[in-house]
Amino acid sequence: MSSTAFASQLPTARAARPVRAARPARPAVRPAARAQGSLRLTRRGRLVVLVLGLVAMLALGVVLGSVSAASDGSTAGQTETIRVQSGDTLWDIAAARAGSGESVQDVIDEIRSINHLSSGALMAGDQLEVPAAG
Repeated sequence: MSSTAFASQLPTARAARPVRAARPARPAVRPAARAQGSLRLTRRGRLVVLVLGLVAMLALGVVLGSVSAASDGSTAGQTETIRVQSGDTLWDIAAARAGSGESVQDVIDEIRSINHLSSGALMAGDQLEVPAAG
């Protein structure tokens, strides 16, 4: 084999790429104007702040709602405790407590609400908070 045949099989050298100038290094300390009074949050940071704000508003709403519900009783301080006798019904008790012009059913609903009763069933010996006689 001749040297020219061997030379044609060698890879040819490519032209060298131009060298880029290096970027100047970032300063280790941020400029004073940016460090004072500006806070940069990432996308995740903004999401966390938003969620925490919503949770805080929800908690505040629950607290204020429970305080409002606790003070909403129209008969607060105007109740009496009675003991259910044998044969007493919720209707009889409510009828005795209903004022003039007041519906017995409204008084039954109020007694059930005050005592957290799910039904009108009463047992002899039960103690009930009832509106003061009107």
